[in-house]
Amino acid sequence: MAGSVSISALIVGTALLGIFALASLSLNDSARTAADVLDSGEEEPDIRLINASESSGTIHLNITNTGDEPVSFDQTWFSIDGDTPFRASDFHTQTTILFSGETQHLQLTGTGATSPSRIFVASMGGQSGVSFS
Repeated sequence: MAGSVSISALIVGTALLGIFALASLSLNDSARTAADVLDSGEEEPDIRLINASESSGTIHLNITNTGDEPVSFDQTWFSIDGDTPFRASDFHTQTTILFSGETQHLQLTGTGATSPSRIFVASMGGQSGVSFS
């Protein structure tokens, strides 16, 4: 009888070790997958407002993308003098994407801004601001 108890304990112990080993491998694979996802994540775009001016209610500005990823104007927001942000694509229809290395002249019409002093742009974590000249 004593022999069967020790054999049973050996079988249970071996099974438990196998379960813990599988759980450890699974946890290790999950950690590696999470690290790969974090490493492959998109970087923040590097957008810069170069200058801005206002003439007869139309805002003229030059914006450049010095990052590696294209920037969609559907995901780009402007704020004039700290007012409520507005989507660039709602006031700019000439193009929809600012490609890497590209500089564009935008004309924003219908924003309601008169004699603005500063403009701020934000897109997917990238941001920039300039004073009107």
